[in-house]
Amino acid sequence: MNNILEIKNLTIDVNIDKQKFNVVNKINLSVKKKQKYGIVGESGSGKSLTALSILDLLPDALSVGNGEIFLNGTTNLTKLSKKEMLKIRGNEVSMIFQEPMTALDPLFTIEHQIAEVLKFHGQYTKKQTQGLIIDMLDKVGFARPEKLLKNYPHELSGGMRQRVMIAMALICKPKLIIADEPTTALDVTIQAQILELMNSLTEDFDTSILMITHDLGVIADTCERVAVMYAGELVEEASVIELFKNPTHPYSKGLLDSVKSLGDRTTKLYSIPGNVPTPKQLNKSGCRFASRCPHVMDICHQEDPPLFPIDEDHTSKCWLYATERQVNTYEYK
Repeated sequence: MNNILEIKNLTIDVNIDKQKFNVVNKINLSVKKKQKYGIVGESGSGKSLTALSILDLLPDALSVGNGEIFLNGTTNLTKLSKKEMLKIRGNEVSMIFQEPMTALDPLFTIEHQIAEVLKFHGQYTKKQTQGLIIDMLDKVGFARPEKLLKNYPHELSGGMRQRVMIAMALICKPKLIIADEPTTALDVTIQAQILELMNSLTEDFDTSILMITHDLGVIADTCERVAVMYAGELVEEASVIELFKNPTHPYSKGLLDSVKSLGDRTTKLYSIPGNVPTPKQLNKSGCRFASRCPHVMDICHQEDPPLFPIDEDHTSKCWLYATERQVNTYEYK
């Protein structure tokens, strides 16, 4: 088995006014060992919810409806108890959150917070624990890591806090790191440093990355394969090179068209018309992107398209790529 993570037909539901609405619908994706895999989409696309469901961290109002999530091909994470999941988090799978200031506890020192991970997942003496922490802080780029141990999160800059989060995520050498918008709160220079650091460290530790972001530049810099999500559905999946070279879904094309090249003053910045549907609108039939799509057809309002193969390693959830026979089968069934 070459996959570290497999998500099969995952659905996530939200309860609103005692009604259940589907906000993530039938997600299927696989992350290979040592692979850097990206999920991209605008706010409200369901990418962070998909990531949180892997470690059973969904808010109380949300729950996994159907589907399975496998780790290493054998462990079904959706079937684990709360106690069993605690052994997975931080040890086999770690998560880097988008805002380190809220993810780190302001009441405890950096040493204490990283030590908590080691204490929970291993048996080390105090001296061994401190040595491992100093070594990891050195690996994430702190020049004098021993001076950092007694600092509190508020005493560090945003970039330093994010490096601490990366150190905490890697301290137990997990095989998968989920990075949820890890550079959103950082300026461009620090963002580039953090992405370069994550790339080098994951290669050193043979760790896979599941990168969650709305930024196509981050995908281009860090990932090998990418899934595009819209309104809770995976609408296109391909290698990063193929997606940038040949985007096929109208939403993917819209995302790429909305990014201007530096210094380009000849064309007006493109924006996708309309808005992402609300949870209450997602239960309607048809394609979820139909109301915003420039290529909409009658069938788009009637039937939800499957993922059609574009080539051997590229799929797109759009009726534009169906054969006439497939359209007739769905329209008149």
